[in-house]
Order: sequence, then C-alpha cells, then structure tokens
Amino acid sequence: MHHHYIDRFSYQDSPIHNLDPRAKILAVLAYSILLISYPRYTLPAPWFVVFPAALLLWGRIPLRFVFKHILLVSPFIFCMVIFTVLFDKTPVAVGRHVVPGGWLTAASVLTRFALGMGALIGLVSTTRFADLLKGLEKLRVPHLLVSQLRFLYRYLFLLIDQVMHLRQARQARDAGLGPRAQRWRSSAGMIGTLFVRTLDQAERTHLAMLARGYDGTIRLAHPLHWRKADSLFILLTLVYLVFARWG
Repeated sequence: MHHHYIDRFSYQDSPIHNLDPRAKILAVLAYSILLISYPRYTLPAPWFVVFPAALLLWGRIPLRFVFKHILLVSPFIFCMVIFTVLFDKTPVAVGRHVVPGGWLTAASVLTRFALGMGALIGLVSTTRFADLLKGLEKLRVPHLLVSQLRFLYRYLFLLIDQVMHLRQARQARDAGLGPRAQRWRSSAGMIGTLFVRTLDQAERTHLAMLARGYDGTIRLAHPLHWRKADSLFILLTLVYLVFARWG
C-alpha cells in the first residue's frame, strides 16, 4: 500500500487543484455547516448538488472513485438510518399525505451524507495532503491534532507493510491450509508481534527525527500563497451558498 492510494488524484493540474488549500477548506466548511442546518424532516435544496459536483468535475475526479469511497463509509450511516425508520413514527405532512417522520429523516440523512462526502472527497482529492495539513495549521487548527494526522499519514504505511510481512511469513509456513484453530492462535501471536514491532519502529523513527533537528514544524518546498483567484472562489461560494439555502 502506498500514499498514491489516498491522494492519487491530488497531483493533477486543474483550476481546483491550483486553489489555496485554505480557500478550499473554508469553502467546504461553510458548505457543510449550511448543509446540516436544515431541520430533521427537510431535504436539502437541489442546488446543494452544484458545489460537490463542481469540485469533482473541474478537478477531474472519476465518479467511480467517488462512489466507491462513499460506499466504504455508508454502512455506519445505514445502521443509523435503519434505527431512525424503526423508532421515529411521528406523523409528518408531506403535501396531502402523512408519512412517518423516520422515513423523512432517513432520506434527509442519506442525502446530506452523500453530498457532504462528495464535497470532502473533492477537497482531499484535489489537495496534496501536506498542503492540506499546512492549510489547517494556517487556519489555527490545534497543532497537536495536525501533527497526529501528519504522522498517521506518513507512517500508517509502515505499519501496513509490517502486517503484510507477518501475514506472508505465516502463509509460507502453512500455505494457508493449517487447522482453523491453529491459524486463530497464530493470528493472536501476530498481533502481539506487531505491537512490539510498532513500539520499536516508533522509537527508531523518533530518534531519527531528533537527529535531523525536527522541532515540530514541517516546512513545505512551496509555501502557501493566497491569490485573487482564492478570494474570488470564496466570494462566489458564499454567494452560491446563500442562494442555495435561502434563495
């Protein structure tokens, strides 16, 4: 597994990619706030589709990639929606008809989830992760949170690599044909070994960073610059959101 799996489209060249990360973060934040501001039994206005669609289409992000990642997270939302339908029996008038409120809430939650995920995927897929974290720092997001995200992004792949090595070693011993009980016991041992290796790797990484003079600050080769295009993007986004929410 490589970094390319997460931000595989963030190194492209498009009008959305060239925007300052802070502008995109603020735009997606404003969009998300207004998206969740609707009452529970109200569906978002159709105009709310425009913003994530613009990010994805102008950023040349394949829709298949977007749908795949939305489906990966959807089981958690589906569980919540199912309980909403089962327990919320409040009658709500929809035109001339009266329907249980749980169905309206379910439709509203699913719609907001899909739109919000589309905007978030558009943000992450059109912004390099290092630039995204630097934008969060510039927006005064707590340094500890940003540092945790940075280390998770940089070293998660080392952990996954260790897991793959342990799994390959086990398969080399039993060719995947050993008794199920024996394989479960070996899996438990793998978890313990992985924990020990993780601590050892963390210590080596920490010492290597100190040896290189790491002081908690990441310096980009290309510092962020706010341009007129970023201000125009924010202005147009705010005008659009006001129209979509109250127009």
